[in-house]
Formats: sequence, C-alpha cells, structure tokens
Amino acid sequence: MMSTFGFLLFLVMIGYGQNTPKKVFEPKLENKKISVYGSSGEIIFQKYFNDPEELLVNLSDASETEYLIRDKKIEGGIPKYSVFIYCVTDSFFLIDSLYSGAYEPVPCFSNELERTMLLTGCPDFDSLYSPFEHEYFSAVNCLLYDDGKLYNANDLVYDIFLQENEQIVASIESSWSGSTKDCSATMEIRSAIAAVYVNYLNAGEKVLARQFLNDYYLCPDKEAFKSFLDSQF
Repeated sequence: MMSTFGFLLFLVMIGYGQNTPKKVFEPKLENKKISVYGSSGEIIFQKYFNDPEELLVNLSDASETEYLIRDKKIEGGIPKYSVFIYCVTDSFFLIDSLYSGAYEPVPCFSNELERTMLLTGCPDFDSLYSPFEHEYFSAVNCLLYDDGKLYNANDLVYDIFLQENEQIVASIESSWSGSTKDCSATMEIRSAIAAVYVNYLNAGEKVLARQFLNDYYLCPDKEAFKSFLDSQF
C-alpha cells in the first residue's frame, strides 16, 4: 500500500504534467531516520533526527514542492524545534535549516502575498519563558523561499502579526482573569508580553507596541525590558 507521503509525491509528479516530467526524490522516514535513494537503489543521503515530522510544502513561487522535516527535542521540559528544508525535485539537497526554539515552525499561506510562508520563532525569547506559563509564546518571523534560499519577509506582511497577537492577548487575558495585576503576575507571562510587543513592531505599529507594554508590563525594569526587546526586533 502506498504511504500517505508517497501518494502526495505521486500527486506532485502528476501535477508537473506529462510533457515536462521531473525527477522527484522520495525520502523515507523510518525510526527517526530519513533515507534517500538514487535511481539505482543506492543510498545517497541519510540523517537521524530526534522526533521528526515530515511535511510536503510549496514554499517557492513556482510549481516545485519542498520537503520539510520539523524536528523536536525536549530541553528542560520544553519542546525545542528545528526545521530542515530539502529540495526533492531534479536533485536532492538541503536548502536550509533553522532553529526555531520553543515556537513550533509551521507553513502558513499569506493572503497578502498569495503564497505560502514559513513561520518560525525567535530563539532568544526562550530565556523569557516562565514555568508558570502553560504555553510558550514567541514573536514570529515570516520566511519566504526564492532563488534557492530563504529570506526574511517581515517587512512584506502585516496581517499575520495582528492575527498572532489576537491569540496571545486572549491567552493573557484568560490567565489574568480574577488575579491581581502586578509585577508578580507580569513575570508569569513575560514571553507572551514580549511576543505581542515585537509582533506589533514587525507590523509597524510602534504606538500600539508601546501602549501594550505600558498596560501589561507592570514591573519597575520596564525600560530595560523594552531595550532588550528592541534589540531583538
């Protein structure tokens, strides 16, 4: 029986058309290891991962499809993610790899750009995580793939940052419901506050960013915290 991933690759090959066939490599993920075989059955690539998940995504502004491995490793009880992006059309090679920290990287279709982006986190925010938080929050980075490489596209989009903030603010309000709003409460949601602030900056909403920080960061080191966040922007 054909695997789900194999079936997806089959659909990709059909989509290229009979008149313009392209060689599609089919990586096999078994026992936390991916193996890629050449036309003669020889192994041309192998790599072990910690806790991998495979995805087939069209990140390029073309018909080709990229093969993603989203890997997870538990560090200090917190899941930490890396993503590996491979070309599987015509030849097989690693396009790029990124460390996303505690933010789970995910493909996301942008209506503004009318194409799929890769969303990753800011690993420097991992130091802000509080053991009192039920979720980890990070500002998001939007990446596009063109001409064989990934590049940052934060300055090309707006909506995604506001959408991310809506979810985070809702979580903040839920955690603060019925509790005293003071510095102690602030320290329990520092990563969420930081994520909203930097997301606003990435959206070009500097006034909203500052107002949000004034309303939610209730500790005397606010300016030092702001300086740290500004350095990450």
